[in-house]
Amino acid sequence: MTPPPAGLSWIGFTKAQHDLLETLHFIGNNGWDRNGQTDEMMPALLGRAAAEELSIARIKEAMAAVGHSRTELHQLDRWESKRTTGKFGR
Repeated sequence: MTPPPAGLSWIGFTKAQHDLLETLHFIGNNGWDRNGQTDEMMPALLGRAAAEELSIARIKEAMAAVGHSRTELHQLDRWESKRTTGKFGR
């Protein structure tokens, strides 16, 4: 993954959404691979994003804009499945 541009700004997002995107981007440094830490954090973080009306589609769009790959973005779909169904998606 390439580093984000200097002075990255999440344009069009609220402050709360901005903070969530920053956290998701930081956690995504490993492509959102499944491990004990992400297992704890990701469902709760995506739950907070949903509560802030930040859809998984908008999250993926924002993450793609800062250089995350299709494979990495697919991991976000898998984490959303874990959050909504309790099972890590395919």
